[in-house]
Amino acid sequence: MITIVTGASGHVGNNLVRRLLSEGRQVHVLIHRNASTFDGLNIEKVRGDVCDVNSLKAAFAGADIVYHLAARVSIETRGWTRFMLSTQ
Repeated sequence: MITIVTGASGHVGNNLVRRLLSEGRQVHVLIHRNASTFDGLNIEKVRGDVCDVNSLKAAFAGADIVYHLAARVSIETRGWTRFMLSTQ
């Protein structure tokens, strides 16, 4: 069973990945920028961006479970329209 984790390099995602591995799960992580936190772990690193549908389709292919933990944390409002759904 393949488990995908988005936001795996964050605090919650990082701990989840390690927990899943301790349970013997096959883990793939969606990496946007930094993958060094996973050096030495038995995981598959998949480059992608949660704002890019095609990269998500590729990353999620064959997945049984997806934990979506990716988030943008900021006090600035610049760029937030990118995350809003259009009703048009």
